[in-house]
Amino acid sequence: MGYDAKGTGVPASRARGRPKVRSDEESRALVVASAFELFLELGYGATSTNAIAERCGISKRTFYRLFPGKVDLFAATVAHHRRLMTVFPPHDPEIPMEEQLATVFRVDIDEAEDHRRTEFIRMAVDESRHYPELVQIVGAEGAKRSQRELADWLEEGKAKGLLDIGDPLATARILMDLIFGAAALKTGHGTEWPGGPDRPGFMRSCIRLVVNGIRAR
Repeated sequence: MGYDAKGTGVPASRARGRPKVRSDEESRALVVASAFELFLELGYGATSTNAIAERCGISKRTFYRLFPGKVDLFAATVAHHRRLMTVFPPHDPEIPMEEQLATVFRVDIDEAEDHRRTEFIRMAVDESRHYPELVQIVGAEGAKRSQRELADWLEEGKAKGLLDIGDPLATARILMDLIFGAAALKTGHGTEWPGGPDRPGFMRSCIRLVVNGIRAR
C-alpha cells in the first residue's frame, strides 16, 4: 500500500476519502434545477422521470423518495421559477421606492435569464392546456404565492411609514397585473414581455405610475 504524494503518512486510498454524499436538501435542489431545464427543453409531457433521474445521476428509487411523482416536481419547479420573477430585499428608507420595486421585480435581469423565465411561463401555460392538473399548481405556486409574498413586503413598507397604501394584497395584484399580466397572453406568439424590446423601460414606467400614487407624502 502506497502513501499519499504529500508525504503525510496517510495511506493513499484513505487520503482520497469517500465521494461526498449529497444531503436530501442538496439532492432536491439538483433535481428541481435539472427538471426546470428539461421542462424548458422538452415540455412537461415529454419529460420523463427517467430522463430527470439520469440527468441528475440518481436512481429512480432516490427520485421517488424525494418527490412522489412528476406533478409534485413540477410544483417545485414553479416555486423555483417564482424566485426568478421576484426577490424581496429589506426595506431601505435611503433608497427611492421606485428603485426598491425595480429590485423586487428584477428589472435589470440579464437577457439570457429573462428569456428563461419567459419561456417557462410559455411552457407552463401551454402544457396546462393538455394537463389540467397543472392549472391549480401554476396558480397556487406561481401567481397567488407571488402576490402574497409581494403583499407581505408592501405591508412591511406600510408599517415602516414608507408606503401610503390601503389593502397590501390589492396593491400587490395591481402591480403584478401591470408588470407581468400581459405576458401569458403572448404565449404562442413569441416570448416578448409587455413593452416590446424595451422591457426594462416598460417595467420602470409601470413602477413609476404606481409609486406616484402610493408613496408616503
